[in-house]
Amino acid sequence: MNKIVKDALILFAITLVAGVLLGFVYDITKDPIAAQNEKAKQEAYKEVMADADSFEALSGDAYSEANITATFAAALQADAENYTADEITEVVAGVKDGKVIGLVVTVVAGDGYGGDIKFSVGVGADGTYLGTSILSISETAGLGMRVKTSPDFLAQFKSANTDKFVLVKDGSGAAAGDEKIDAISGSTVTSKAVLRGVNSALIAYKEIYAAKAVTVGGVSVE
Repeated sequence: MNKIVKDALILFAITLVAGVLLGFVYDITKDPIAAQNEKAKQEAYKEVMADADSFEALSGDAYSEANITATFAAALQADAENYTADEITEVVAGVKDGKVIGLVVTVVAGDGYGGDIKFSVGVGADGTYLGTSILSISETAGLGMRVKTSPDFLAQFKSANTDKFVLVKDGSGAAAGDEKIDAISGSTVTSKAVLRGVNSALIAYKEIYAAKAVTVGGVSVE
């Protein structure tokens, strides 16, 4: 047999076996990975909306996994701050005793110093910020990573009811409950990315409640 043909057949056989093995490993691991991801999401939802009994998907194709980013893209772009670097990837309703008590909005902030930052934001039915849970982040340890590891930064947002948070660097944002948020020293880019992502979540909240046509299992979001 021609050596070139023989070598080609050997390479093909190796590639075929490797492909089959990879497919086998994927089939074995995909369900456990999906279950772990879902568990992490549910824990994040509960962290930012502890009073909810359950978290339910919004009804309608506009809020499906395939369409939700596009649903909110125009509103993010239309804002004066232009939040086009952010993506809304999921919105669920927190439900307690059969009533919607708020929304949990998952955002991918695209302008972090080390890349995308993904987190979930809880917003009460009256628009009050409830909390943020970081899902994935690759910022610098000891600097930008402090938005996740240090509670002080995110604590500034707590209990505020505002249309938009504003980043400051003069110490005036230390108190919780207002729109001013102090940037982390040495990590302005990361601080700004998270703040803008929270603002994007508030935009999504306002769009949904303004529609007054969104339902969760037949219960209106009003």
